[in-house]
Amino acid sequence: MMHYLQAFVFAFLATVAFGVLFQGPKRILWRSGLIGGLGWVVFIGLKEVFSVHSFSANFLATVTIALASEIFARIWREPTTVFEVPAIIPLVPGLGMYKGMNYILRDYAGYGTEVLLGAALDACAIALGIMMVSGVFRALKTGSDMARQRQQDLLGTAISPDLYVTDPEEEE
Repeated sequence: MMHYLQAFVFAFLATVAFGVLFQGPKRILWRSGLIGGLGWVVFIGLKEVFSVHSFSANFLATVTIALASEIFARIWREPTTVFEVPAIIPLVPGLGMYKGMNYILRDYAGYGTEVLLGAALDACAIALGIMMVSGVFRALKTGSDMARQRQQDLLGTAISPDLYVTDPEEEE
């Protein structure tokens, strides 16, 4: 349990640091830190406890981060990206990319390519998780906007009914 608490704290601090680096609003830094810490704990929990492959663990942790970011964005009326971008940073497979390139440069091209490909797949899992959650939320928002517009009558007949012919027999 202490291991997960320590991981949460370090991911929280990394997320807040990147939030400061990206000049995020100061009032939401701790909130994005909570999301980043939660995402990292989900990632290491899936890998260590359930022995889930890195791609799947990255995907599910990213879905968790994206969902929390969408919810926080609506609660605190901020753009989703101010929560999401710093919170994703702990999941980015930078070490895998570095090691892959290092092995390739040291003439272990086969193993280096394998490590680099694994890091690229992890990055794809992150992108896929963000796209799926934001797509669902965008579709839900678009659907509610369309319903609201239908209610407001897009033709404007509620505002000036004289401009529109509502009865075909009245047309000359």
